[in-house]
This record gives sequence, C-alpha cells and structure tokens, in this order.
Amino acid sequence: MPSQKNINEVERLRQMLAGSSFIVATGYSGLSALAMADLRKKLRELGLEYRVVKNTLVRIAAEAVGRPGLSQVVEGPTGLVLSTGDPALVAKALEEYLRTSRVPLVVRGGVLDGRALTPQEVSALAKLPPRPVLVAQLMGQLKGYAVRLVSVLNVPAGGLANVLNGPSRGLATVLARHQEKASGA
Repeated sequence: MPSQKNINEVERLRQMLAGSSFIVATGYSGLSALAMADLRKKLRELGLEYRVVKNTLVRIAAEAVGRPGLSQVVEGPTGLVLSTGDPALVAKALEEYLRTSRVPLVVRGGVLDGRALTPQEVSALAKLPPRPVLVAQLMGQLKGYAVRLVSVLNVPAGGLANVLNGPSRGLATVLARHQEKASGA
C-alpha cells in the first residue's frame, strides 16, 4: 500500500512531467550540497528546474502522462532537468554549465516528444543552432526551390510566347519591307 507522501509526490511529478516539453535525466552522485545549490540556481536563472527524484515514482508518473521513454533513462540516483522551452537551448545551457563548472554531473539521457534520447543525442542537440536560425535556414532552402521551380515553369511559357509571337513578327517584317518598297518607289 503506497503512502500518502508517495501518492502526493507522484501527482506532483505527473504535473511537472506533463508540463515539460524536454526532460534531461542526470546522475548526481559525487555532487556536493554546495554544487547542487549552484546547479539549481544557474538552471533557475535560465528558466529550468532541477529536481532530485525517486526512480520508481518517476516511472509511475511517466506512465501516467504517456512518457514511457523516461523510464529508459532513469537509473541510480537521478535528477531531472525540466523545461518548457527550446530543447536545443536547454541542452546547450546544461552542457555549457557542466563544461564551465566541472561538476561531476552525468547526463544519462533525455526525453523529447515522448522519445527517449541517449546522452550522445542530448549532446548533439546542444550542437544544433537555435530554432530561429534553423527556421531561417529552412526558409532559405525552400526559397531556393521555389525560385528554381518558377524558372523551370517559365521556360515553356517563354517558348510558347516565342512560338505564338513568331508569325506576328514575320508579318510585321513583311509589312515593314512592303512599306519601304512603297515609300522608295
């Protein structure tokens, strides 16, 4: 029989997981209390939340909100970075903090759109350009295709115009020469 404390914690976790678009699971073994407080402070400044959790309760909450991929990345002492923002920016911020602070925090994986990510995929996500840059690159690519499509579609229309214009140009030439002969005579 689960205790009321655990039932309440599962409900809190369920709400947090449901409200998060990107979740990163970390191992925090070897992290001092001071380093943990600093990590939480830095992440809070970025609009992120770091929460130490019990794996069993996280698995129950993850199943309840339809994120079974989270169960694959929680093992051992687990802390979760919860975010509602751009996943690439979150991964960058976490990786930057880990690089500069040199804390012994291990990224075990993440969950994005219900799909479990490996630590390598979270790291690759950190290397992506921000969303506005990706959108601009995509729009540039699409614009290039649109310009090429218009060019290809204009070639037959231009040829058709030349074909249709040919007899009228020939007639104009004949009339101009006929007029020259008439005025010269």
